[in-house]
Amino acid sequence: MQFGILLLILGVGSFLLPMIGFQFTFMSLIEDYQPWAGIGVAAVGAMITIAVLMNRKPETAEGQQAV
Repeated sequence: MQFGILLLILGVGSFLLPMIGFQFTFMSLIEDYQPWAGIGVAAVGAMITIAVLMNRKPETAEGQQAV
């Protein structure tokens, strides 16, 4: 899940930072494909994070059954 959150932050950051004159160094390699590359990275990160959250097993207290 941490990888998904990282991709989400990098994608949103690479979309928003150029608006204030900054850019991630490694994302400058694909500058010609911005903002779509940033949107794509954020979308992949969001999908990974959502998939992990949906597949989590509910946590239960000791001795209780999950409903």
